Amino acid sequence: MNILYRPKLSDGTLAPLSWPIAMFRLTHIVGWPIEDDAPRWAYLFDRFCWLLAFIIFMLTNDAEFRYLRFHIQNLDELLSGVPTYLVLVEAHIRGFTLGYRKDKFKKLLQYFYNNIYVDEREHPLLYKKLQPKFWPLYVFSSMYFATLINFIIVPIILLISGSRELIFKMIPPFDYSAFAIYFPCLLSNIWVGFLVVSLFSAEPNILGLLVLHLHTRFVLMKENLQMKTKELLQNPSNTQIALKFRKVIVETINENKRLNLFAQEIQNEFSFRIFVLFSMAAICLCAVASKVYTNPLGSLAYIFWMFGKIQELMTIGDLGSTLIATTDEVSPMYYTSNWEHIIERSLDSRENTRLMKLLTMAINLNRKPFYLTGLNFFTVSLNTVIKIIKGAGSYFTCLISFR
Repeated sequence: MNILYRPKLSDGTLAPLSWPIAMFRLTHIVGWPIEDDAPRWAYLFDRFCWLLAFIIFMLTNDAEFRYLRFHIQNLDELLSGVPTYLVLVEAHIRGFTLGYRKDKFKKLLQYFYNNIYVDEREHPLLYKKLQPKFWPLYVFSSMYFATLINFIIVPIILLISGSRELIFKMIPPFDYSAFAIYFPCLLSNIWVGFLVVSLFSAEPNILGLLVLHLHTRFVLMKENLQMKTKELLQNPSNTQIALKFRKVIVETINENKRLNLFAQEIQNEFSFRIFVLFSMAAICLCAVASKVYTNPLGSLAYIFWMFGKIQELMTIGDLGSTLIATTDEVSPMYYTSNWEHIIERSLDSRENTRLMKLLTMAINLNRKPFYLTGLNFFTVSLNTVIKIIKGAGSYFTCLISFR
């Protein structure tokens, strides 16, 4: 029996998953939903893991904050602990928000794979054209997963050397020198590391999957309108041509409405977590860059993380810009649909009037593009990301000057 939710297409076949999403499904029980028909014990185990991970994150955050307070007067030591502390706080908020509402997340995925996903078997050319747009997502995911080397090699070195250090810079509120206490603490560090990396690499991939396939559906909608209009104009008969074209416009408007509603569902699902991501991005980048600057040889994992974070922000910003550009082309789509040639050939003045009113309504309803936002505080776009990176650079310059 498959307990973890496995997305299926409308015909019941298993949907293909990219490797970051597949890894997230297998390693992040906190955020990934379970199947609808999973047994009761699986649901209880899922909730237990969510609660256990929440407690471990709370204890880890508290221990890291103790480290920061202890070294408040030592800027170098402070900068050693700030990056992981900020990353854990961000992961805590994003991961457990997703975990708390993962049933809604599952419904979003179910609707997506049944109604929005562009199947390779039905649209092979569009599907092939879509695939290169996922490469930037895989690049930064690879950088994030490269940091997992740190969570595999370091624990082995610590155990072999007999050291009682932990992976994160932290001061727990108890004595962990005894191996029976130290080993569970080390395992909890490893688990936290895997949860953080799998979340940060997979969530933008999921957002990219939804947005890019939605973009392709808008492209299909435009192509279908053009194709049906062309068929009407190529037909020498003028009988009820305005009525037939009006039915085509009604079908297009209904499809347009369906896609707009799904775009709003994406906004509802990701808005808060995007707000957290973008809000903490500048200070996180500043802290990580400072750590790399002070100790470049000992900060290999941080270097991968920093470039991964920048690539993640750029990719999400590009997704937002893509959605803006795609929906901004919808209103002109109706205006340039060759309606004037339909009117010219139609002899039914009443039907012509109805058609013009319908087109005017469609153009007005889509006069504004759709913006993906972070709780409506900012728009997700490349311009926003560039401002964040510039802000991080300014903070970094200021922080280095204090040293």
